[in-house]
Amino acid sequence: MSFTIAVGSTNPAKTTAARTICERAFPGCTVATVDVPSGVPEQPIGPGQTSTGARNRARAALAAVPGARMGMGLEGGVDEEGNLINCVAVVEAGGRENLTWGVCFPLPPAVVARVLRGEELSRVMDEVTGRTESKKQQGAVGILTNGLFTRAEMWQGPLACALMPFLHPELYPAPVAG
Repeated sequence: MSFTIAVGSTNPAKTTAARTICERAFPGCTVATVDVPSGVPEQPIGPGQTSTGARNRARAALAAVPGARMGMGLEGGVDEEGNLINCVAVVEAGGRENLTWGVCFPLPPAVVARVLRGEELSRVMDEVTGRTESKKQQGAVGILTNGLFTRAEMWQGPLACALMPFLHPELYPAPVAG
C-alpha cells in the first residue's frame, strides 16, 4: 500500500508516534511531516480549542503535501479543571474525517495556575523541572510518570483509534466527523 500521510507537526514526540502507527497500519506508506499552524492559541485551553487545533493541523497538512491521501493533526491542551488533554484528527482527501481523544490526567496545581494564566505548558514544565525542550522528548506525561509513559507513547493510542474508520470503511460507511 503506497500512499502518503501528511502529519501536521515536526515535533519528534508527535512524528515518532505518527510514523510508528502509520507504518504498522499501512505498511509501505510514506509519512511526510510538515510544520503547519493550528489556528488556536499556542496553549489551547479546553476541548474546543484543542479539537479545533487538531482539525486545523490535519487539514493544513493534507493541503501542504501534494498527493497526500490523509492528513493528521495532533493537538495537546489543558482543560479548565487543570487536566492535560490530547486530541487527534485524521482527514482523508475524499472528505472522511475522524477525531479521537487520548489520555486525560491532572497536572500539578502550581503548573495549572500558570498555564491557565496564559503560559505555555512545556515552558512551565521546563522551568519547574529544570529541563529544556521537554515537549520534544518525554513531555509532561513522561516527566510526571518518571518515564513510565512518554509523550510519543501517549499519542499512539489516539492515533490508532483515529484510524479505525479508515481501516474498516465497511463498518464506518458514512464520513465520520467527531
